[in-house]
Amino acid sequence: MSILTRYFSKSDLDEIKAAVGVAESKTSAEIVPFFAESSHHYKEWAWLGAFLFGGVSGAVFYTAESFYGPLWEGKSFFAIVSVWLGAIFGFVITTVFPKIRISLVSRGAKQYFVDLRAKEAFLDEEVFRTKNRTGILIYISLYEHFVRVLPDKEIAKVVPKSEWNEAVRLIVEGMKSKKKKEGIVSSILFCGDLLKKYNIQREKDDKNEISNEIRDGGKLM
Repeated sequence: MSILTRYFSKSDLDEIKAAVGVAESKTSAEIVPFFAESSHHYKEWAWLGAFLFGGVSGAVFYTAESFYGPLWEGKSFFAIVSVWLGAIFGFVITTVFPKIRISLVSRGAKQYFVDLRAKEAFLDEEVFRTKNRTGILIYISLYEHFVRVLPDKEIAKVVPKSEWNEAVRLIVEGMKSKKKKEGIVSSILFCGDLLKKYNIQREKDDKNEISNEIRDGGKLM
C-alpha cells in the first residue's frame, strides 16, 4: 500500500491535485507536492535506545540492591546481566516501533535528513525541467512534521525566502490539528497567490510542463 492511500482518501488526493491546478492557473510555475512518510529510517538511533534502556535497567537493579540488600548471590554478575537485558530490550523495541525510535532523534538531526531528502526529491522529480526554471517542490515529511518549499532559481530570485514560511506553517498546523488535507490545499493555493503577487505571470502559450500528480516518496521507516 502506498503512503498516499494510507494517509489520505481518494477524495483528499483529488482535492490536493485540483488545488495544484487552481494554483498553476494563476502563474507559469509548476507546483510539485511530494510526500514522504519519513526522510530517513533513523535505524542508527536503535543503539541509543539500547544505551538508554540498558542504563535504566542497571540503575533500577542498583537502586533495588541499595534498598533491599543483595537480591542474588554474585550481585555483580546479575548487575551486568540486567544492563545487557535492558540494552537488548531497548534495541529490539526501538527497532520494531519506529515512532519510539524517532522520538529519540534530535530536532537538528531530523532537519538535516529532511533537508537532504528534499533536495534529492527536487532532482529525482526533475522540478528544474521547466522552460523558465519556475518549478516548485513542496516536500512534506509526515513522521517528522517538517515541510520544505524548494523553488527553482528563477522564482528564488524574485520571491524572498521568508515568504514561504506561511506555506510551511499551513501544512504543519494542518498535520498537528489532524487536518492534513485542508492544510496542504491551503498551502498550495497560498503558493499560487504568492507567485501571482510577485508577477510570476502565466504566459499565453503556457503548458503544463510537469504533471499535477502527487508524488509518493515511499516508506523508509
